[in-house]
Amino acid sequence: MGVSVAIVKKDSLILAKGYGYRDYSNKLFVTENTIFPIASCSKTFASGLMGMASDEKKIEVNKPVHQYLPQFRLYSDELTKHATIEDLLSHSTGVPGHDWAWTFNTNFPEQVYLERLRHLQPSAPLHTKFQYNSFMFFVLSVLGEKLYNKGWNDLVHEKFFQPLEMNNSYGSSMALPDRNDFTLTYEYKDSFLLDPTRQMDDLLAGGSLLSTATDLAHWLQMWINGGSYKNKQILSSQYTRKAITPCIVVEDELSNENADEPFMNMGLSWFLSSYRGHYKAHHTGNVAGYSSSITFFPFDSVGIVVLTNQNNSPLIRLVPNFIADVCFNLIIRDRNSTLLNKRKENTSKEKKPGTITPDSVTKKLPFTLIKYCGDFYNPGYGPIKVTPYSNKLLLTYYDLKLVLFPKGAGHSFSSHFLEDNIISENGTGEIKFKFDKNGNVSSFTVPFEPSVKDIIFTRKKIK
Repeated sequence: MGVSVAIVKKDSLILAKGYGYRDYSNKLFVTENTIFPIASCSKTFASGLMGMASDEKKIEVNKPVHQYLPQFRLYSDELTKHATIEDLLSHSTGVPGHDWAWTFNTNFPEQVYLERLRHLQPSAPLHTKFQYNSFMFFVLSVLGEKLYNKGWNDLVHEKFFQPLEMNNSYGSSMALPDRNDFTLTYEYKDSFLLDPTRQMDDLLAGGSLLSTATDLAHWLQMWINGGSYKNKQILSSQYTRKAITPCIVVEDELSNENADEPFMNMGLSWFLSSYRGHYKAHHTGNVAGYSSSITFFPFDSVGIVVLTNQNNSPLIRLVPNFIADVCFNLIIRDRNSTLLNKRKENTSKEKKPGTITPDSVTKKLPFTLIKYCGDFYNPGYGPIKVTPYSNKLLLTYYDLKLVLFPKGAGHSFSSHFLEDNIISENGTGEIKFKFDKNGNVSSFTVPFEPSVKDIIFTRKKIK
């Protein structure tokens, strides 16, 4: 529906402009000052905050987090003891995303997520594998709050938004005073339909910030100029260089499809690559209905911001690449046609997810419905409820609803998403119930995180 773009070169703003609509119904246009959720681009602010604390000798980024935040605990004492701030910033703790454990924006107190973190199983040893993890950036936010004795919204405003003249940026949707220039989001289903706005306020630096193309241009200028903005030193040049130095390999396989960027590494919250011979630092973000990217080329002093109100938009990659081609006098490649052809090809092969009805599966339950029902709990994920649904079962986990169909022998069920009373053929995978020696359900497992063993939810005892 709309896109906002900014381009900077050293200290100069070359372009800041909006295209398309922020409010389609009222025909209100996107501008360079339209406010967008920037989702995971927020993570670069965690890097900035840790850099500032490091510059002020409050922390050392190569020291364990637990040393500064004793309530931070991971799955094992050994992992807790050795996981450093750098490990969290570079997604190299060995703990995978476990995204279902935070994705519902439930506005829990921070202590709830800190407690959950210690129960999330790792899938690799520390330092050995890149695994994107938003939870760890929540932890860094809490650490920043402790170091500066300020809440998240006040902290980012004081440390970054104010000195960088980011006058239309906010730490969370709750901090947004009004929505006069906030963009709405749409989905195209025969026509443009308004979608509900979902935020990531719970995750703080993991994805809560809202900003504009103009404001984020200032953020990139600071990084391009070695931590300086308008003769104010916000971060040290030593830290800004360290942040864009590789810590761990993200992609280690060469691909013809990625010939323009033959490698991808991770620095301190910045993805690092070489775009057609130009060193590139960038981050992207996506939250339901919005996509964003911030990119800078440190040795060319060029920065690019792209914000859209489209879900999983290809524009956040197409636009920066096109702008880079122009800025560096490279032969412009028609990636748009390539993308459209590939999308057309994939669409022709794809089978749209079908729908089913509770009566469409005739396999009988081994026991009566009520035998499986009850309240269940996992300390890393929280509570789940299983209730009857027609002649099947319904699993309710915050906003997630899954209809469970028996698979025949045993106590295994296929899961199917339920939205607007429509049951999808797709789900989260197989769910298996376990029984105790008295013939009562004691627990079930669900594959919420594919890189570890299925998550066990234990039945709560009835008092």
